Amino acid sequence: MRKFNLLSFGVVLLGLSLVIACGGDDQKADNNLPTRRAKMRDVKLSTDRIMVTLKNESLAGVAEDAEKIQKALEAVVDLYPVDHKEKYTMYNKESQGFALALAGAAKSGNVKEANKQFRNMVPYCGKCHEDCAYMLAPAFPEYEE
Repeated sequence: MRKFNLLSFGVVLLGLSLVIACGGDDQKADNNLPTRRAKMRDVKLSTDRIMVTLKNESLAGVAEDAEKIQKALEAVVDLYPVDHKEKYTMYNKESQGFALALAGAAKSGNVKEANKQFRNMVPYCGKCHEDCAYMLAPAFPEYEE
């Protein structure tokens, strides 16, 4: 019984030392992560649909999905953790610009320009996908100029 008590006490001490070593209460909770993840899932679904549509040399629904991407990114632009806010906000705004350019190209019926804007936008997905834990679809190499 005494050995069990000593073992339990050791486990409790180990747990406390890990909490103290990891910063304990000093670390700030990221309460916005679930919202960002939900929006990034929306972005991924739209990106996947755009990818398939462009692969089939079509523009059906591309403008609508590109606008959904822009709106999802706009919704989370102020929800990044303070430590990363400046960097992710820059990526977010640049990606929004590409999404709007993609929507414009799709609305004008220009498949080649839509592919170009899609290829410009997709690398930005990898800039913060680790933050949201959702890796997005790669661009198509056959659309490179």
